[in-house]
Amino acid sequence: MENKIVYIIAGANGSGKTTFAKEFVKIPKIAFLNADEIKKEYNSEDKEGGKIRAGRIFFNRLKKLISSDKDFAIESTLSGQSLISIIKELKSKGNNIILLYIFLDNFEIAIDRVRIRVEEGGHNIPTKDIIRRYSRSLNNFWKIYKDLADEWQMFYNGEDNVIQTALGFKNNYKIINEEKFDLFKRGLDV
Repeated sequence: MENKIVYIIAGANGSGKTTFAKEFVKIPKIAFLNADEIKKEYNSEDKEGGKIRAGRIFFNRLKKLISSDKDFAIESTLSGQSLISIIKELKSKGNNIILLYIFLDNFEIAIDRVRIRVEEGGHNIPTKDIIRRYSRSLNNFWKIYKDLADEWQMFYNGEDNVIQTALGFKNNYKIINEEKFDLFKRGLDV
C-alpha cells in the first residue's frame, strides 16, 4: 500500500482557505475536514457548547481519516500548535504532508472579508481573534509548520486570482513572485 498524502490548507481567518479548499479537493476527489463546516452541520443555540461538540466531532473524524488509507485534506489557521503532534504522528507512519498556505496583505483585509462573509450568511470570527490569530498564523507557518511538511506552497489571495508566491521543502525554497513574497515577509515578527 502506498503512503497517503495529507494536505493542510492553512491561512488566517478570512484568507480564503475554505473557498480554495473546496476547489482544490474536487481535483483529486479527497475527503476534506473543516471544523467550521462541522459547526454549521451541528448548529446550536448554545454557541460554546456547539464549538465544543464540533471540536470533538472534528477530532473523531480526523482520527478515522488518519487510520484510513485514503488521502485527505484539513483546514487550519495554524494560529496554535495543536497540529504539530498530528503531523508528527502522520509522518511517523510514512505519510506525506503537503502544506498549502494562503495569505493576505494584512489583518484589516481579513477583518473585512469576515464581515462580508457574515453579511452573506457565513460564520463570524470576533475582530480581536482575527487580529490575534493573523500574526500567529503567518509566524507559525514560516517558523514551525513549513519545516514539518514534506512540501509546502504559499499563495497570495488578496486580488481577484490566487497567486502562487513560493514553494519548497522546509527551508529550501523557490520564490515565484518576489513582490508577494516580500509582502508576506513584512508580516512576520522579526
